[in-house]
Amino acid sequence: MKARKPHRGSNGDIVKFATHFIRTRAGGFRKDTRICLTDTPSDDGSSITHAYFPALAACCGFLEYMTDLHRGKLNKSGWPEVVNWAQQYLPQPDYNEDIVRVLFDGFRHALAHRGIATGIWPDKHPTGAIARKVTWKLFEDAERPACRLVDDVGSLIKDSPWPSPHTHRMHIHLAGLAEDLFAAAAKYADELANDEALQDSFSKAMQTLYPR
Repeated sequence: MKARKPHRGSNGDIVKFATHFIRTRAGGFRKDTRICLTDTPSDDGSSITHAYFPALAACCGFLEYMTDLHRGKLNKSGWPEVVNWAQQYLPQPDYNEDIVRVLFDGFRHALAHRGIATGIWPDKHPTGAIARKVTWKLFEDAERPACRLVDDVGSLIKDSPWPSPHTHRMHIHLAGLAEDLFAAAAKYADELANDEALQDSFSKAMQTLYPR
């Protein structure tokens, strides 16, 4: 008797399940980021603000999640794996290796562990020496490219205990980043539908999420 593939079972065809799963998660991600970027009055009512860091955390988490599903290994992706997914599915050269690495290493870890990015990120890649000192600026709009690393020499003074020098600033346009990630997930789902290797990787990820 021919052995049944591990990704076949009572849930039906893995292709149908996988594409629905990815598109559903992408739809939820899009909803969440749109809520985060809805105009909200400040505490004193004098201005409009947004949930910038929850939106950015959702973007970083979704980027890593899609990378994990693509590889079939949950919670094991580093920036090289994230770059590989981005280069396949996100617009290029907007999301080149340098941009994605700074986004992932400079912001993902701070957001996952502290819920906010604070201060200056010393960029030690690739030699181990500090090549750049990166700070940030977040926007709620959909300007493209959504992520830009710009020369910006100066020092943090307002929110720091002492002057803290920086050499670059990452500009992140959150609505644009979220929409690019949503479109990339749709592209990934379409490719998975016709690629057995991607289907097998997705199945391995599901076995981690839903052990039998």
